[in-house]
Amino acid sequence: MKNYTQLKRFPTIGDMAMMLLLFFVTQVFFGVVMEMCGVVAPTTSAIDDVDIETYMSEQVALGKYTALVYPLSMLFSICILWLYVRIRSGRRSIRIRHSVSGFNPAVVLVGVLWLFAAQIVLEPLMTYLPQNEGRGLGRGVWACVTAVGSAAILEELLCRGLIFEVLHKRWGVKTSILFSSLFFGLIHLDIATAIVAIVAGLIFGVLYVRTSSLYTTIIIHSVNNALAFAMICFGVGNLSLYEIVGGGTVYYVIYAIAAVIFITAFVEAYFTVFKRRKKTIIEEITE
Repeated sequence: MKNYTQLKRFPTIGDMAMMLLLFFVTQVFFGVVMEMCGVVAPTTSAIDDVDIETYMSEQVALGKYTALVYPLSMLFSICILWLYVRIRSGRRSIRIRHSVSGFNPAVVLVGVLWLFAAQIVLEPLMTYLPQNEGRGLGRGVWACVTAVGSAAILEELLCRGLIFEVLHKRWGVKTSILFSSLFFGLIHLDIATAIVAIVAGLIFGVLYVRTSSLYTTIIIHSVNNALAFAMICFGVGNLSLYEIVGGGTVYYVIYAIAAVIFITAFVEAYFTVFKRRKKTIIEEITE
């Protein structure tokens, strides 16, 4: 009876705030420990301050550093959050969905188009927000491995695998998608990236529920990161679609198509995911 009562009460809003705080605390703690062990981030310069060879050398070194530190820090945070959930929920198991339907190429294609459309629709808003001038992941093969591989896998494992499933046990589909998306956005820190990440999180959440598979969101997340990384490598990472196509009719046609895809996908998701028959807590536990 005690465990069942605990299950009904977990997670609370306080639990979610604590999990978010734990994520940042563990990230800072891990960074401090790594520095104490002599693993320090390499110095990087702005591209206008040094010659191109020095700049690229620094960026490749940063890429190697990130490839080592990022997955370890994320795994550390995920483990601590998992332990918190186990303690607070009465050692309840967490089932991460991994159906093979997540490899359905049609669903993946729709998800990729939906995500790209969302980014285009949000682009005008991004022009009014401060852009992150951080160091990023670096350049080179190892930076690509981080962006396309470990970042996509570990962020989905954290936000859809752990956070969503913890919420879903008590709060149901809609609240779980919303709050896991907010969590996903907040861990990206800067405002512009956070807003895009929140909307992306909503899309990932819908697809995760629809396919009952983390594979879908990992693949789409990976494709998105690969495109972003490629744009940075080709020197257009800081350019908007408006600047790339030169504005005019071409831009507005693309924007209109993206808006139709974006809105249609969310309307369709509302009727196929959000309007699904609700299940009781007991049904969720025995699922």
